[in-house]
Amino acid sequence: MPLSLTAPPAAEPVSLSDAKAWLRAGHAEEDSLIGELLASARARVESETGLALITQSWRWTLDAWPSRRLSACGQAVSLPVRPLISVQAVRTYDAEGASTAIDPAEYRAEPGEPGRLIAVLPFNLPQPERAAGGIEVDFTAGFGGTGDDVPAPLREAILRLVADAYSNVERAESARRGEGGLPDAVDALLRPWRRVRL
Repeated sequence: MPLSLTAPPAAEPVSLSDAKAWLRAGHAEEDSLIGELLASARARVESETGLALITQSWRWTLDAWPSRRLSACGQAVSLPVRPLISVQAVRTYDAEGASTAIDPAEYRAEPGEPGRLIAVLPFNLPQPERAAGGIEVDFTAGFGGTGDDVPAPLREAILRLVADAYSNVERAESARRGEGGLPDAVDALLRPWRRVRL
């Protein structure tokens, strides 16, 4: 079930000036490093929670609708990145590789949490003819276009990750690669935002 980012966020949830104030860094010599750490921290928070913090667009490519994301009646599927803003397109592919755009009247998007694509009765979620990669869903997710739209605990988690990496060169390299355990304070901030699987 590959996900590909088609339009990245236009900004970071935490500004460079806010990060420098948090770090008490008054000089400009390390602005580039701090900017990289901000981007890495945002990516880590998004990876840990399944959230898109700033508005961004995605393409979800599927072989079939995943049973663990389907509703009991099979008429709704939760999307993998949240909070959902909108669904732009749903396509299926036939055995020869030709795509068919599904009429938007046959489905609706349920924005927010968890964010679902729902078939409008009497229609069903479309089924592909192609065995691999036969479904594509283009959608937009995020809290909004600016850092002010992002909940404060998530912004604080980013600042704490940046401070942790900034204070230690080895942790900075690890943060850039998205490796290593989370500091306890960051883990506690992210815990309520993680998707619970039953």
